[in-house]
Amino acid sequence: MALELAKRAGDGTRPNPRVGAVVVKGGKVVGEGFHRKAGQPHAEIEALRRAGAKARGADLYVTLEPCSTHGRTPPCTEAIRKAGIRRLVYGANDVDPRNAGRADRILRAAGVRVERGVLRRECEGLNEDYRHWTEQKEPWVILKLAMTLDGALAVPGRKWITGPEARAEVQRIRAGCDAILVGAETVRRDNPRLTVRGHFEILPNVETSARRQPWRVVVTRSGRLPKQAKIFTDAQRHRTLVYRGQGWSRILRDLWQRGVCRLLVEGGAKAAAGLIAAKKVHEAALFFAPEMTGGKTVRLGDWAGWSWRRASVTGAGRDLCLRGTLKGAN
Repeated sequence: MALELAKRAGDGTRPNPRVGAVVVKGGKVVGEGFHRKAGQPHAEIEALRRAGAKARGADLYVTLEPCSTHGRTPPCTEAIRKAGIRRLVYGANDVDPRNAGRADRILRAAGVRVERGVLRRECEGLNEDYRHWTEQKEPWVILKLAMTLDGALAVPGRKWITGPEARAEVQRIRAGCDAILVGAETVRRDNPRLTVRGHFEILPNVETSARRQPWRVVVTRSGRLPKQAKIFTDAQRHRTLVYRGQGWSRILRDLWQRGVCRLLVEGGAKAAAGLIAAKKVHEAALFFAPEMTGGKTVRLGDWAGWSWRRASVTGAGRDLCLRGTLKGAN
C-alpha cells in the first residue's frame, strides 16, 4: 500500500525521493500519506497527521528510511518518536549520507522496534533516479526518440513523425525533467523551443511556474549556432546552456551542480550515440510511428546497442511507446 502511495507522487518530488507511508493499528489502516513535492511534508508526517492520537502504539510502514536531519522540513524520526509509534518497518535505505543508517539508531534508542529491507528491491526501484543523482553526482539520463518502424529519425517534408497523442506524452516526460538536451544540428535544423507547453497540471504535483521550465542544453563542437534561434531570444533564454567541445562527464557534473536530477535527451543522432557509447543513458522512451520510409535518411542504426533491463510497451494514439531502463549504464 505504501508503494502504491509513493507512485502517486510521480516526478513532482525532485530532487527528493518518492515515498509512501501507512500507519496501522489493530490490523486497521488509521493513516496514510505520500510526499507530494520538495518543501512539503514528508510521507511519514502526512500519515501521522491523519492518524492523530491513534498513532500511539501503532506500526508505521514506509518505503524509505525516514530522514533524521533538518532540511526544508523537520526530521521525521523526531515526529515518529513523539507520535508514540511502536514499530517502524521500512523498505529501502536512504543513500543520502546525512540520513543513511541514522534512523535505526535514533528510533531504537527511543524504544521503537525497527525492521528494514521489507520489499527492498521494489522500494529501491521507486527511486533509481534519486539514488543515481545522490551517489554518482550526475543526472539520470532519459533518451527520447521518435522514429518509423524501419528506424528513420526524420521523414523528408514533415515536421512530425508521431501523432498528437505521442507528442502530448513527450510533454509529460519533459515536465518530469529538469533539463532537455539536443545537439547543435537540431537547433540549426528545427529551431525548437524545448519548453513544457500547455499547463503544468499534465504532471501531478509540479509547480505551475515559469521557474519550473527546464534548462535548455545544447552540445556543439564548432560553436556555430544561429543567434536568432528561439532558445536564445525567447522569454526563457536565461535557461539556455551551451557546452562546446566538452566531454559527457564534465557536462553531466556541471548539470548536477545546477540541480538537474533528470535530464531528457531529445535531439541529434550524434548526441544520442555519444551518450550511449559513454554508457550514460539510463532510460529510453522510443516512439514508433506505424509506417516505413525507405530511401536515404537518418536512421537508428547498430550504434544503439540496446540491452533492456526492464521495458514496457504502451499505446499513444496511432503510435507505440517502448519505455524502460537499460543495462550497463553508469
